[in-house]
Amino acid sequence: MELINTKDISKKDGRQYIIFYLGNEMFGIDMLYLQEIMRIPDVVKVPCTPAYIRGITNLRGTILTIVDCRLRLGLEKSDDTESSRVIVLTAEHKKLGYVVDQLVGVISFNEDELDKGSTSETAADFVDGVVKIENSQKLVMLLDAKKLLNLHNEESLKEDAEINKNNNHDIFSEREEENTDTNEEQLQMISFKIGKEEYGIEVSDVQEIVRFSSDVHEVPNTPPYILGIISLRNKVLPIVSLRRLFDMEECALDERSRIVVTKIEENDFSYLVGFRVDLVLEVLRIDKNAVLPVPPLLNTKDSEEISGICKLDEGSRLVYILDPKKLFKNRLRENVDILRTHVDDQEINVIDAKDEDEQLVSFLVDGIECAFPIVDVKEIMSSTEIMVVPKAPDFVEGIINLRGVIVPVIDLRKRFGLKEKNLDDYNRIVLVDISGRYTGLIVDSVKEVLKVGRSQIDSTPEILVDEIDQRFIEGIVKFDSSDRMVILLSVEDILSGKEKKELMSIDKANN
Repeated sequence: MELINTKDISKKDGRQYIIFYLGNEMFGIDMLYLQEIMRIPDVVKVPCTPAYIRGITNLRGTILTIVDCRLRLGLEKSDDTESSRVIVLTAEHKKLGYVVDQLVGVISFNEDELDKGSTSETAADFVDGVVKIENSQKLVMLLDAKKLLNLHNEESLKEDAEINKNNNHDIFSEREEENTDTNEEQLQMISFKIGKEEYGIEVSDVQEIVRFSSDVHEVPNTPPYILGIISLRNKVLPIVSLRRLFDMEECALDERSRIVVTKIEENDFSYLVGFRVDLVLEVLRIDKNAVLPVPPLLNTKDSEEISGICKLDEGSRLVYILDPKKLFKNRLRENVDILRTHVDDQEINVIDAKDEDEQLVSFLVDGIECAFPIVDVKEIMSSTEIMVVPKAPDFVEGIINLRGVIVPVIDLRKRFGLKEKNLDDYNRIVLVDISGRYTGLIVDSVKEVLKVGRSQIDSTPEILVDEIDQRFIEGIVKFDSSDRMVILLSVEDILSGKEKKELMSIDKANN
């Protein structure tokens, strides 16, 4: 047996194994299970997973679970280096990525060279045998790929050897064309229609989007573009018609009309203003270098609020980017006192997207972005005083009084076994219904409301289902235009049957 270059695989007989280092020890995996080798990608952590599961990543539209090979084999954890790589294994519709320290090459050997009896205590459960490199005392422990992939049957793979030889040529090229820089700075906007034109406002300037109702109270002695004021969560919100502001004819209201609530900061003041638009379209994510400046001929005083133009769909679609601050600086200057209002800095960011099949509320828990279906979210409230309940389960933080109803509160950090932290102004309590009982779930912050297509929701990776009880994960939401992934949770399965009974008993006792 000898070490060979991957280009020479087809010239050798016997079995071929990809060889790599973990610390000072060498390991090998059958090449028949190897799909590709890649650099270590950015991953999204998943709550309640073993330490050896680093998280998940989006590999060309497929959700791939990334496993730390050292920790999986019971070895000491080590930091990644420039030599670290991910070996992607696949078989029987399963796919996993294993992080290894350093790749060596490929070995070819015959069955009679395999020593089945000499296995190390380290990783013994995964080692299928040991071989010695020719002209060396170095041993290579051969790992059982089926066990690494959590395959539960003994059927052998029937891959065509010729196909694997063709697919694995010079595997260390590492598919450089697929490792392009995905960290390019992007601009995220909410786009909407006013008449026939499409406009956009940066997400960071948008507080939320609400339906337009007829409960608008007119304010005397104001310009026609100020439609009036409404009450939004006990705050006064002035409404501005962008049609009238841009000297366009007002149109009749319909079910598609929306109010885009924008926050403007000026010196020591914050303005909350609702812009009435005809139709909210979607959330756009585009590269900032794709934004074109306004042509000099169009860059007049009356159009200074347009900060740039996006050309989409090969130029057939134009989106004018509005800068709300410049709207106030120019067109709304004379009415700034009417529109000015003090607001809480910790408003929920709500993002509407184009009309799709699923609407979700996303939030952060220890840096992990999760979401509930919006139909399961009854209310979102700021953190409030929580009364501790004696002898309550560890996952129960206490109870709150919600308009005369006692509501148990659960800290999702504790529920998921994550690092605990003190509550602050960013925390929110997401009120949901668990088995017919109102329950509050503490999250670090609420991020946004978005609509996604069902095709964007992948099922939970099998290793997460195989290794631990992950019933509370309904799926993974992926986005084609970015590496972002959101873990979709099931409200009803956040607690086990036993925990639900404990929760109900607390609720009944306090009522």
